[in-house]
Amino acid sequence: MNRACLLLIRLVLACVLLPAGVASSAENTNRLGSVGLQVVPVFTGELVVLQLAAGAPAARAGLKPGDLLVQIDDFPLAGSDFAEVVSKRLWGEEGSAVVIHYLRPGEAGRKAVTLRRAAADPKLTVSPTVRDGAAAKGGKP
Repeated sequence: MNRACLLLIRLVLACVLLPAGVASSAENTNRLGSVGLQVVPVFTGELVVLQLAAGAPAARAGLKPGDLLVQIDDFPLAGSDFAEVVSKRLWGEEGSAVVIHYLRPGEAGRKAVTLRRAAADPKLTVSPTVRDGAAAKGGKP
């Protein structure tokens, strides 16, 4: 399988659409939380926002599809591993804060926003054309 196909499969399996919903601080001890972004990597390691969960922290803060995430907290995304960034940087303890640095097409300058991770379902959104890490019948390998 060529590198592009492997990257596509990894991308589809790792893409997340994280639901919103904030619980009280007493309820969020050690629960998985998210900011409500579905992202894909670019060749250099940064992430592009595909869509946002309605009402999620990222949507409320004004992030938009097409924004290019370049840094999460003090971690620059250039050269990073996509799956690791999603699982260890975007996801985190519910109620915890994360600073996302991004660029917006058509606008000058880098922007930053601090978000609080909200309650999230730990299931990943997976394309119906991918099953068990392999392209489904009819799809190209």
